[in-house]
Amino acid sequence: MSYSDDRIEIHFDVHEPVELVELTLAFQGLGRDYKRFLHDRARSDGKKINVEDVKLYITKIESNCILAELAGGSSILGAVYSVMDYQNIFTDYVRNFRDTVTYFRGLSKAKEVRAAEIETTKAGAQAIADLMGVVGKNRSGKFALRARAGSETSDGRKVYAEIELTSDEAAEAQRGALIAKKVLDYRGGADHSNVLLYFQQTSTDDAKAVGRTADKAIIRSISKDALPVHFASELDQARINDMKGDPNQNPFKAAFRVDVNVELDRHDLPRYYRVLHIHEVLPDEGEE
Repeated sequence: MSYSDDRIEIHFDVHEPVELVELTLAFQGLGRDYKRFLHDRARSDGKKINVEDVKLYITKIESNCILAELAGGSSILGAVYSVMDYQNIFTDYVRNFRDTVTYFRGLSKAKEVRAAEIETTKAGAQAIADLMGVVGKNRSGKFALRARAGSETSDGRKVYAEIELTSDEAAEAQRGALIAKKVLDYRGGADHSNVLLYFQQTSTDDAKAVGRTADKAIIRSISKDALPVHFASELDQARINDMKGDPNQNPFKAAFRVDVNVELDRHDLPRYYRVLHIHEVLPDEGEE
């Protein structure tokens, strides 16, 4: 098999132990994201490839933190892309990856995320989340992804495109990717859409997605009883937590227009609510 002279270089500059499964997921995330990119690239070029034939090969790995070079192979894709094409492919991939990470970092700071506006798939979001996890959880770490000439070539130090991130920036990208995945997970899955929820009880604890919670709410169109309420989206959890911690806001003096799933007990009675999405917070006009 022949391999490309050009390489994708990935560098996890970390100073704390990395759990083996997390590192494996990171490399798998890179592989999945690259497959997605090359499949889309081939389609835009009017070509057709089997995504299972898209492979990256580790040609070099160093112990200076975690530094690896990956090459493309032409044994299967030779009829579509030759090894000579990989400089442009790898360069475009790293630029695309840089744009994707920038998008997810912005998403992590958005006040509201709607499924229809998300520019990725669930699988794409999960791939980036897995890839960012190694550095995002490692204090003072750094991440780099580069398209470059292979180290064994005469142009071995030439870099065509690159992205570098601090651990905080990687954590932002991971958070944004996970938010996107959760929003897409629950798209269209609501038992009841655009219903009004009113808090009847809250605590100083953070809003939760699962587990025991002291937060209880009423949705009168579903049940007259106040039931435990969970929030599937990290963004919505943060929104509720901000209201709890802000003396100028009172969750008891507002109505929440939400999409919600209702979990039933064995008697088919509502047991608790799982809010999939908060559309808006409406001041309670009945309160002064």
